Amino acid sequence: MVIKMKRNWWKLGVATGMVLAVMAGNGRLDVSAAGKKAEEGVTARESKGVKTARHIPIDVSMKTALGAEDGGKAAEGGETGNSIKYVENGSNGEANKTSGAENNQNGQSLDESEAVTEGTTPPGAGSAAENGGSGGEVSKDGAKEGEASEDGAEAREENAEEIDAYFDDSVFVGDSIMLGFRNYAMKRQDTFLSRMGFLAAGSFSANNALWDVGGESVHPVYQGEQRQIWDSISLMGSKKVFIMLGMNDLNITGLEGTCEKYQELIGKIQEANQEAEIHILSMTYVLRGKEAGKLNNDTIREYNGMLKEMADENGWGYVNVADALADENGDLAEEYCSDGFAHQNPEAYDVWVSVLRKYAGEHL
Repeated sequence: MVIKMKRNWWKLGVATGMVLAVMAGNGRLDVSAAGKKAEEGVTARESKGVKTARHIPIDVSMKTALGAEDGGKAAEGGETGNSIKYVENGSNGEANKTSGAENNQNGQSLDESEAVTEGTTPPGAGSAAENGGSGGEVSKDGAKEGEASEDGAEAREENAEEIDAYFDDSVFVGDSIMLGFRNYAMKRQDTFLSRMGFLAAGSFSANNALWDVGGESVHPVYQGEQRQIWDSISLMGSKKVFIMLGMNDLNITGLEGTCEKYQELIGKIQEANQEAEIHILSMTYVLRGKEAGKLNNDTIREYNGMLKEMADENGWGYVNVADALADENGDLAEEYCSDGFAHQNPEAYDVWVSVLRKYAGEHL
């Protein structure tokens, strides 16, 4: 009886053990399966999330994470593996922190990454996405702009020097209007005006410039003596001759006669100075209502037109000072007149300077 009970207990124990073993095995299988499923779920979520999360550091914040150079490559799609590898292969804690920091770097990160995924440009990231590292080149471009600005300043300075140098070895010939410009220039010898020479005299004209030098001549003085203009120019070694005459001619020889005398005078200058360039300055106007015979603004305009035509035909320069000093009616502006007639003040000669420098710039 006892033996029989022991056998039954043994069988019961074996059966119970088998049941427990099976249950334990199933439990392990369930746990293992659940763990595997959980792991697969995490991997799937991570895999699903990577597509969104990984676009953010590549296209938006790569320049901060990897530097300008790597950012340029990442934006072009060349080195995207570096960023992903950094997140995946770091320690778990560091990887999670990095991913979290990148994903929360900007409140628009997810929307921006979706926009990139869909092929559109995220707000604020266009230059990086389109230009592939242009953000890393901003400082370069800025430097280039700075260099360009410096180069521009240097170029302007060099150009200003070239413009001023244009008047080296130049001489300005004329009557009392030109004499006023000479006096103006003498007070400004720290400017390009110091480069100019002057042969000017009151009452000088194209007509009396052809006279012989004598007791009644009004030829300009050079080196203490009155000389023929062409001789003085030769002694000065001038290479550019700027001439303004006519104020004392029109009432004597008229339009045609004055132009003939003008051309004859220039011929003599060129004969004695074959390398000299000739530049004719327009005759300036008089105040409205102050006309005297043929010395009126309509005649002066016609005269200037004839001088311009003569200059063009002979390859000479022509400088239009008159119109720069005119008012809306085409007369000498009152603010530029010094004597209520035709002579000019320093403000007028300021305009001369601007006209001459512009003319030089155009003929360099």
